[in-house]
Amino acid sequence: MKALWVFDLDGTLVTSNIDYGYAIADFVKLMLDVFEHKAPHYSKIIEIENKVDRERFKIMKAARNRFPGSLVETYQEICLRTGVRWDPAIENQVWEIGYSALSEETYQNRTMIQDSEKVLEFLLSQEGEIFCVTAGDPEVQWMKWHGYNLQRFFPSQREFRVVEWEKLPTLRKLRSLYPNLPAVMIGDSVGSDMVPADVAGYLPIYIPPPSVWDHGELVEELPGRTRKFEKISQIRTKYWDLIMSAERTD
Repeated sequence: MKALWVFDLDGTLVTSNIDYGYAIADFVKLMLDVFEHKAPHYSKIIEIENKVDRERFKIMKAARNRFPGSLVETYQEICLRTGVRWDPAIENQVWEIGYSALSEETYQNRTMIQDSEKVLEFLLSQEGEIFCVTAGDPEVQWMKWHGYNLQRFFPSQREFRVVEWEKLPTLRKLRSLYPNLPAVMIGDSVGSDMVPADVAGYLPIYIPPPSVWDHGELVEELPGRTRKFEKISQIRTKYWDLIMSAERTD
C-alpha cells in the first residue's frame, strides 16, 4: 500500500556533528598556537564559542555564515580578554576553518546515518511518495544533497525541499497533493518536525538525534500521536503498523 513519507534531513538521515567537531578542534588548536601562554584553557575556548554560537543561533538559525562567524567572534573575544592585537590574517584562517564544516567536499567523505539508505530504498520499492523537507541555508543544504548523493532518493527540488525555518506550510502543501494517502513524518526535532507534522495531519515519528546540533529543543513535549523509535530501521520492520496508524490520523 502506498503512503506519503516525509523525512527531515539533519539528525535524521545525516549528521553534521563530526564536521562541526573537527572544525572546532582545528579552531582550538589555532587559538592555542596564536595566543600561546596567554591562551585560555581549551575547555574555556570551547565554552566561549558555544555561548557565542547560541546567541547567534537565536537570530541567524541555520544561516551559512552563523558558525564561521561565531568562530571569528570567539577569536575577537579572546583578543579582548588577553590584550592581544587582532590580526586580519588570523581572522581569515578562522573563517576558512568555519567553512570547512560546510562544504560539499566534506559531505562527500561522510556516510548517511546507519540504515537510513536501506529504509529509503525499501520505501521506494513499496512505491511510496518520498520527500525530504529540511530547514537551513539553501546553499548548504544543496551541498549536502550533492555531497551525500541524495538524488538517489530525492531526484530534484520537487522531492528535496529546503525551507528557511518553518516546515508547516510545506508539510501542508505536500499533504494536499496526496490527500488520500496515509502520511508519515520522520524527524529528530520536537518543535521543528513533530509539532508541525501533527498539525498537518501526519503520523509523527520521533527518532532522538545522534547529536544535538541546534542547541537543544525549544519545544520538549511530543504531540500525543507521536511514535518514538530508537532507530530509523524500525520504520522498515513496523511498516504495516505505521501505515494503519497513519490511516487513522486522517
